[in-house]
Amino acid sequence: MLRKKTRLGVHGVGALMLMVAGQAWAMGEDLHVIQGGPAYFNVGVGAFNAAGVVPGPGHRGNATLPEIDLEYQTAAKLLGVGALYGIVANTDGGFMGYTGFYSDIAWNHWVLIPVLAMGGYHQGRGKYLDGTFQFRLELSLDYQFANKSRFGLKIAHISNAYTKQEDPGEDEIMLNYSIPLSFGKNT
Repeated sequence: MLRKKTRLGVHGVGALMLMVAGQAWAMGEDLHVIQGGPAYFNVGVGAFNAAGVVPGPGHRGNATLPEIDLEYQTAAKLLGVGALYGIVANTDGGFMGYTGFYSDIAWNHWVLIPVLAMGGYHQGRGKYLDGTFQFRLELSLDYQFANKSRFGLKIAHISNAYTKQEDPGEDEIMLNYSIPLSFGKNT
């Protein structure tokens, strides 16, 4: 029962993030895609397998575990879409290195950051995800301070998208802090 409530909570946070962005769009209040700006180094800490997604029978590693996520978002963007590189690791030796695309959708001091990535997953003693190749989806809602640093909440999902027979998947929730990096002149 607790796992079901946790899963509903993670999905509820995601829905709330989308509703905030949708409300801002409907109100026409300075909602825009950030086209330039600095690169960012993000550090996230939270819970791996937070929603308690249960794998098929006979698989181990269903525990909710502490995790850390390190991510670099490039400053260069094409039509508001930039590249990112990251690694997420849990305390049972599981980790995923990934690369993909992101966008920054700003509304006043709030920034919504959707991510689509793919990479390689190593199970360690942790959650079975049926394969090395996995997809990663993220959605962050961050508050951007005057110095361009950001702090917020990130939800993420790792899945093989049924490229294998099973798709156990796992959901994450974490607090995220983003540090702007200056490697020269940025607009």
